[in-house]
Amino acid sequence: MSNVNNTLRQYLKLGVSSLEVSDSGPIVSSFGDDVDRAISLLSKFNNVVFIAEGQGQDEFGAIVETVNKFCRDTLGQVLRKAFRLDAEQFIKASGDKSAVRFEEILGVLENERERILLVITSLEKFVKDERLVALLQNIVKESTIPMLGITTISGFRQLEKKPDLASCLQFILSEKVPQINKRDKSVLIIGATSLFGNAVYQLFSREYKFVSGTGFSKANLLGFDKLDVTSGEEIKKYFSKYPNFDIVVYIAGEADADVAEKERDRARILNIDAVSSLAQHAKNCKFVYISSEYVFDGSSGPYGSGSRADPINYYGRTKLEGEKASLNNFSDALVVRLGALYGYNGPSDKKTSVSKLIASLDRPESLKADNVQIKHPILLEDAARTLLKLLDYGASGIYQANGPEGLNKQEMAERIAAVRNELTGHIFPYPIVGVEQTGTAAKPFNTHMVNVDTPRLFNEGIRFVLLEAGNN
Repeated sequence: MSNVNNTLRQYLKLGVSSLEVSDSGPIVSSFGDDVDRAISLLSKFNNVVFIAEGQGQDEFGAIVETVNKFCRDTLGQVLRKAFRLDAEQFIKASGDKSAVRFEEILGVLENERERILLVITSLEKFVKDERLVALLQNIVKESTIPMLGITTISGFRQLEKKPDLASCLQFILSEKVPQINKRDKSVLIIGATSLFGNAVYQLFSREYKFVSGTGFSKANLLGFDKLDVTSGEEIKKYFSKYPNFDIVVYIAGEADADVAEKERDRARILNIDAVSSLAQHAKNCKFVYISSEYVFDGSSGPYGSGSRADPINYYGRTKLEGEKASLNNFSDALVVRLGALYGYNGPSDKKTSVSKLIASLDRPESLKADNVQIKHPILLEDAARTLLKLLDYGASGIYQANGPEGLNKQEMAERIAAVRNELTGHIFPYPIVGVEQTGTAAKPFNTHMVNVDTPRLFNEGIRFVLLEAGNN
């Protein structure tokens, strides 16, 4: 390791330096959840990039904690050396030789890949040089060197313009410094009785002072206000009674692609027209529209938020038009595209692909599951937390969140069976058979999106779901 230190000294003026790893005592964590997720993703994908800004001295805090935890063993012994590359200084000092110099540095570090961690600050500066992008993309895709990066929201937007690179980076939108008091804003969740809506409602009720929810068919049962968003008159009456919400989150709508294909008028009203009706009466609010990966055709990913949207089914078209209606009618609208959601709120949840697979493992027969379409499943709690953080950052425009792993349903079923076996010792004794499954609506093959905030790995999410379901 001393050879690495000595070799890299010649690059000190280029912004390369050693990053001290603490070897004294346990780490006192201020960014626990973010750091734990970073360690998990680093172990799986060999890279993590924090998005952080507006936190003063704490802006670099999550990086420092992650370095100290990743580079030490459980007893505190230092196992890795961390090296920092300040991308802004490096590119400025290297001039037209930045790619050559970066390749030289990588060559030195690769010889000690098991004992080092590369930390790149101002990572977005790399996108201005295609040669640097190619080198960075190679070490990320090939997992040649463990890398930790940091950027800002605007920096993320720059990196996202290179979706082949950005889709391989595991971004974590850092939590703002934890608030002592609840956020002093009023929030309305329209569609709080839905699978995702209920998860958002539960989280936001803990984080905001004033949170209300609406539903339709299950509103009374679950204790929410009843609101028919297909009726402009009902929307008018509701907002005449409650006119001053700071944030309105629209999660109502038709979310089943096959149903939307058969009931097009209803899907259009719920996913598009209701937004325009809300815009007439929900004045001066921060409007949030929950959209879908199905705005993409699934043939030419990975997809950034600015990638061409070309849905292949009616559901996807309604969500794309709903996005446009939101952005056109609300000046500061936030649109969040989500991958396939899974999780557990309670026994009355609407069934998802994952919950159906879990139920199938209790049947005394082989399990047949689609082995064609690739999904990127995201846990409800992680998606809700991402939404909360985007609001904390004052984000507007389109952002995306989906699972970091692409899996077909057969692979999901195999993973679920394995995790359940670990938790309960219950082995599924029948074959899990891959078949091609079709529905009324055409389904995109692989809608892998660039993540603004990478959720936990699927096995970790399934463990959480099974434990939640078992405790209720």
